[in-house]
Amino acid sequence: MERVVIIGGGGGGAILANLLPEEFKVTVVDKSEVHFFQPGNLWIAFKGVRKEKFLRPLRSLLKPRVEFVHDEVVSVDLNERVVKTASGKSLSYDYVVFASGAELDYGSVPGHRELLERFGDFYSTPENAEKLHASLRGLKEGRFVIGIADPVYKCPPGPHKAAFLSWEFFARRGLSDKVKVVLAVPVPHAYPSKTIADIIEPELNSRGIELHTFFTVNEVDVANKRIVSLEGEELSFDVAAVVPPHRGPSYAVNPAEVKDGSGYIKIDKYTSRVEGFDDAYAIGDCTNAPTSKSGVTAHLQAEVVAARLQGIDARYSGRTNCPLITDGKGLFVISDYDHPPIPVRLSKFKRLMEDFFVATYWSAVRSPELWSPIFRAYFEATDEFIRRGEGW
Repeated sequence: MERVVIIGGGGGGAILANLLPEEFKVTVVDKSEVHFFQPGNLWIAFKGVRKEKFLRPLRSLLKPRVEFVHDEVVSVDLNERVVKTASGKSLSYDYVVFASGAELDYGSVPGHRELLERFGDFYSTPENAEKLHASLRGLKEGRFVIGIADPVYKCPPGPHKAAFLSWEFFARRGLSDKVKVVLAVPVPHAYPSKTIADIIEPELNSRGIELHTFFTVNEVDVANKRIVSLEGEELSFDVAAVVPPHRGPSYAVNPAEVKDGSGYIKIDKYTSRVEGFDDAYAIGDCTNAPTSKSGVTAHLQAEVVAARLQGIDARYSGRTNCPLITDGKGLFVISDYDHPPIPVRLSKFKRLMEDFFVATYWSAVRSPELWSPIFRAYFEATDEFIRRGEGW
């Protein structure tokens, strides 16, 4: 039996582990025993949903044949084919897959950690999302500012979802004329893609959400309640949440050259193979692949790696399908390596589709072999829109 060690039991790692057949001895290593559905932070922060809805024991999401090691990885030696953990374990492998996600760096922006401790956020943990919900409930008038500290971050539509959902939060309490929602982005438009920006900017304007472009958070002054941008602009706030800079995994990897300057694992963007190694792969947010850091990316890369380990020449096209929701409608940011995001329209139906994907998440992770044909049919159908450059 070929030994496969998967570092990380998030969506990508767990799906890959469950897709591999019994011919493989699969081990998943993760420092947490709990799997958290990260988009759930938005529902906790802005709708007050209990965090338990988005938590499951990781062991319960893995097939019985998959071994789970609750431990923290401290090093990976790609030449010696061994993964070492904090407890002293040495796990030898025939194949290793990095699936540990991106790490959030709250220490690189002055004042950011203090801001997090004061108000919480919708980005890091369910506990911090609960703290932000409490902070917003206490805000009766003033400014709620959403900022971004670096253009590369998980879930590109996340801050925009936060803006729409927080506006709804205050509107339901009759405070939309007393609390101003402010969205500050580090790009020239409301969204990194001008095509998508043109669709959502009127929605922001119609709700009175204040938009600031070319605003990269560089410093947070919690005492004086102001955020300073790299470009020199300042924003005042009463409550604020900032998406932190990201970096690749902090554990050591030998040779060190397989990481880029930000610590991301360098891979072939089509096969997910680690540069220079035939027995190492990386999927999801921990890689330098030029596509969005999202759950869909990790899922599709997991399917590619599962196929390649079984001798099938599968390739990932760079396909994205990132949901962007307002308070009542939704759209999907659809693109691939060869095509920029296509123009799409907001609709109530797509908002329901997002709810459907959320509802099927746990089953899709636990039994990907059952859901993959359904998702594949959806992607194949919408790929036609990408080729034509038209939305739906």
